[in-house]
Amino acid sequence: MGGLDDEIRAARARADSWANADQQRVERNQSEAAEVQRLLAEAVERLRPYGSEVLVQVKPALFRGGYSANGQRLREVARQRCWKLASISGRRRDEDGDLEDDWMESPVLLLEDGTAGRFWLDNDVRPEREGEYVSSYAPDPITKKTFVDTSNSDLPAQVKRRLGEAIVSYERAGK
Repeated sequence: MGGLDDEIRAARARADSWANADQQRVERNQSEAAEVQRLLAEAVERLRPYGSEVLVQVKPALFRGGYSANGQRLREVARQRCWKLASISGRRRDEDGDLEDDWMESPVLLLEDGTAGRFWLDNDVRPEREGEYVSSYAPDPITKKTFVDTSNSDLPAQVKRRLGEAIVSYERAGK
């Protein structure tokens, strides 16, 4: 019976180590998320005097809608002031995780409510005015993979860098 005791102790130690590592990862992710939210809220206050862009989120409409795409009417369901943090384009993944055929603009936008994400813009919908982004898709959350041109730094550092660049860009544009 004593021959298994050492292996059981080793297995318990490994299991404890994995559980601790998982807990530390959860705590680190929660801390990063809180830091990112704080940075986004601060950036909104700093950017408020600048920019006039608007994100318009749309959904299919049966009868009336201000937007249309491929003969389908779309109605506005949300409109919010926003600021562009990054210009990105790519192929969106559908609900099954498969890549869609069309290449789409998908800027990273900071919204006035303090949230941010990668918004997939509808190729077939014409904005009603300059500085208007129109999307019928749910945004992708900001992750470490969002900013593909950065080093492998932590998410708050990437977001802080992008926010700093955006603030300076809007300040210099003066609008």
